[in-house]
Amino acid sequence: MKFLSRSNQEDGVPPPDTTIGVGSSFRGTLMVAGTLRIEGELEGDILNCERLEIGEHGLMRADIEVKEAVIQGRVLGNVRALGMLEMKAGARVEGDVSAVSVIMEPGVFFNGRCTMLETGADAVHLDPDLGRRREPVRS
Repeated sequence: MKFLSRSNQEDGVPPPDTTIGVGSSFRGTLMVAGTLRIEGELEGDILNCERLEIGEHGLMRADIEVKEAVIQGRVLGNVRALGMLEMKAGARVEGDVSAVSVIMEPGVFFNGRCTMLETGADAVHLDPDLGRRREPVRS
């Protein structure tokens, strides 16, 4: 018999496919199918990730592009969500964010720019070279 935590069942969100636990540290490129949950530290690139969850103890040093992100911990880098980006109370995000939908609870520390993306399949696409390129500065 397998038991699921109540929070996942109540929210209708399936459990993560991959978890970097508290006390764990990863550096490099990580290819994840489905959902990645970070409770430890990650520095590098994430490819093919559908949903990124950064727990309250999680620390991420990277520029990321995912379909959906929920941040409770700390992110040092730019975040691009092709769907929803949710920053929960206690989150600390230092970098630019862009998403179709942004939810920011009271108690979030955010230092950067926020850009709203257009909706629709043709408006956005995943870019596997996101971590290696930088957008030109517009004046």
